[in-house]
Amino acid sequence: MGIVVVANADTDTLGFSAAHSDRYVYSNYFVPMLLTFDDGRTPILPFYVKQALIEATRYGSIDRDRLPHLLKQLGLSEVWSANAMDAAEENLPGQDPTMSHRERPASRPTLLGDQDAEFIAGLLQSDVGIAFLDRTRIRPMGFALGEHVYALALAPGEEAVLEQRTYTKKELTLEEQDETEQQTDIELTSALTTELQEGFERQKSISDTWGLNASHTGSYTSPTGFWGTFNASHTIGYTRNVTEANQETSRRAVKDSRTATSKVAARYRTQHKTDFKLVTETGSETKSKRTVRNPNRVTPITLHYFKVLQRLELAQERYGARICWAPTVKEPALAFAKKISDGRQRILEQAATAAGTPPTMPVRPAPGQPAAAPTKVFYSAVKTLDKWGVVGDMSADYDVDVPFDAGWLWDGDVDFIRANVNLITRRPPDSIAARVVGAPLVTSSDGGTVVRVRVHVGAAMWIGGPGADVQVAANFQQAPTNAGQNADDAAYNALVAAYVTGLQEWTDKRDELLAAAAIAADEFEARLRAGFSPVNEMISQIVAEHFPAGVRDEAWEIDLWNRVFDWERASFVSYPGWWSGGDARAPELDPGDFLNASWAKLYLPVRAGMELTALRWIFGKAVATRLDPRVEDRLQKFVDELSKFRTEALGSADEMPELGEPCQDVPEKVYCLAKWSELMPTDGTHLEVVQGATTAADAVTAKEITDAEELRAALLESERQSNRLKTKAWDQISEPADLDVHIGTDRS
Repeated sequence: MGIVVVANADTDTLGFSAAHSDRYVYSNYFVPMLLTFDDGRTPILPFYVKQALIEATRYGSIDRDRLPHLLKQLGLSEVWSANAMDAAEENLPGQDPTMSHRERPASRPTLLGDQDAEFIAGLLQSDVGIAFLDRTRIRPMGFALGEHVYALALAPGEEAVLEQRTYTKKELTLEEQDETEQQTDIELTSALTTELQEGFERQKSISDTWGLNASHTGSYTSPTGFWGTFNASHTIGYTRNVTEANQETSRRAVKDSRTATSKVAARYRTQHKTDFKLVTETGSETKSKRTVRNPNRVTPITLHYFKVLQRLELAQERYGARICWAPTVKEPALAFAKKISDGRQRILEQAATAAGTPPTMPVRPAPGQPAAAPTKVFYSAVKTLDKWGVVGDMSADYDVDVPFDAGWLWDGDVDFIRANVNLITRRPPDSIAARVVGAPLVTSSDGGTVVRVRVHVGAAMWIGGPGADVQVAANFQQAPTNAGQNADDAAYNALVAAYVTGLQEWTDKRDELLAAAAIAADEFEARLRAGFSPVNEMISQIVAEHFPAGVRDEAWEIDLWNRVFDWERASFVSYPGWWSGGDARAPELDPGDFLNASWAKLYLPVRAGMELTALRWIFGKAVATRLDPRVEDRLQKFVDELSKFRTEALGSADEMPELGEPCQDVPEKVYCLAKWSELMPTDGTHLEVVQGATTAADAVTAKEITDAEELRAALLESERQSNRLKTKAWDQISEPADLDVHIGTDRS
């Protein structure tokens, strides 16, 4: 018995239909959220703000007795008591009054009078806000006719060979004065397409990173990330609820995106050019060209070419809303610059150590038996240290010369020099140090002979701190005289010659090693800059400052922080270096470059569903324990308000789809803010044929045309008569006809 297998073919799967080809450009908007107690006015302070406020009253310029008056002046009389600042002040460990200037709140001199109230108001600003995750959907929606490009008139019967050449210009930037252009000459088709997405992403990057120059002259690029950067430029300073934040950012997002796309599309349409050229060719060479011919004998035509534009529909969509923490860091690249400086210094010190110690000058023995030569200590001049950093720190080398009188020789005792490097300063001993680098060298300077000692000085940060001087001492032996020379002179002279030769060899080796070390140090710095990530640098500093070692020394704690904060989506904005003053760390780069930045703000979103855990840590430095009931209640209301907004706008409280049945179709849920359309140029052209209103026929041609028309009419009439005859004969013949054919020669 055979088995019959029937295959059912679904015709729908065999057909083709048009589908949307969407592209996305991502952007984020941040609005600070002011979390207050039930009175709606008194802010809830994070733990680090409490610490800064207490330090300002304990070590800074703010008088503790004046603090109630200042808070009342700001309308925040209950801030101190509501946030339990007295208990926090007792729990805050005491600090050394000699702490560095960077660690102490600075005094605020001003021409406008007392600035303590403004200082406190700045401390009380919120670093917690709402980050709205937006994207702009770019959807091709067909084509439209654009501007008129070219008109070509063809006489009757005329042919023209048309060569089309299209220029497409693509800019790497839209804002800088110096433009980089790429032009491709092609025939009929284009290898370089004008893509709105690339220009739009570039324009958004320039608009969003308003504190960071989007182009760099260095060897690294600050990445904006796949998810886009955070834009915090709004018309409001902060908001008190999610609805107000959503409305503010919606208007801002639509305006920014539409302005950016309009600017890019208009620029592309302006710079897109299509040229046509008529070519006359002779010879037998065959080429593939577009040939246009007028088939009319007497009527001219005009060919009108138009640009074909692509119609794009753009939609600003909101696909997420997150709580975002935005702490700031002063001198964000300071640690990275120190890493480069320390690495270079280590390479140079290793080279100096590899060179070894220089040979020791031989001592002439006294007649009969060796005797100790007279010794004397010579001191260098007091050298003022002047290579301070912008924050009062130092990590620099100084060459200090120890001059000595004629008739004396350095005894080669490097340990004596190391023990006699004296720092003259009012800085604490634990905040500044000096050491000898490499080996001292006997050389000539200003017509005399000196012992040159290279001293490395390192100092901790202290803005406006006192200066420092250094002085070095060395031990010398009296040079032998001609008196009392004996038979050992020859041996001594040989030792001196060997010393001179060895010293020259050691100097050459040291110079060679130091030159190679300088090249290696440059390569080391280039490698660090090439792999430098500002976001990673900011994250490492935030972790070091706000996450004590005790909450990140266990595996479960690290796992918790990675589940609470969305580190991959973190972004930052930096502020130019001119706000901090002083010399730039990298003068060859822009002042807004991260390496020269004075301040930077990190935007760290909280993962959906982990909001309460993150808020407990930010405001109370707690992980599992509950905070004060009033604070806990306000934080829970904030989280519930955000969940309600997500449910209404995005379909679920945690931005995740609800799955109720197997293999459920899950449509994408986003909140569309606005739609608009743009026209983008393409390399195509559209041809319209317009017949001439007049003819080019003379009398002879007109007569020939008339005769041809009459002949054609006669032929048509003859055909009609033949058809009528055949039709009539067909009606008369009812049976087959008999035909008799006789063939013969008889004429009768």
